[in-house]
Amino acid sequence: MGVLTDARTQHRYQTCRDEDCERFGCRVYREGHRHGKEEGRAEGRAEGEAIGYDKGHTAGYGEGHTAGYGEGYAAGSAGKGG
Repeated sequence: MGVLTDARTQHRYQTCRDEDCERFGCRVYREGHRHGKEEGRAEGRAEGEAIGYDKGHTAGYGEGHTAGYGEGYAAGSAGKGG
């Protein structure tokens, strides 16, 4: 068994694009990459949604309350005869 020194004969797991490649390095690299990507995406989405919701709710509630609460309350009170 010889040492692979020619770049054309080397098989690098990081650049292997064969989804059916059975080489151990390629299989575990693909698996780790897939799990890491899925977990990272889920974590990032959860954090992003939490931050975005909080910011959007805070901004939207404040603006909506300022813009419409007084008018709506006054209209509702007037309709009740009060």
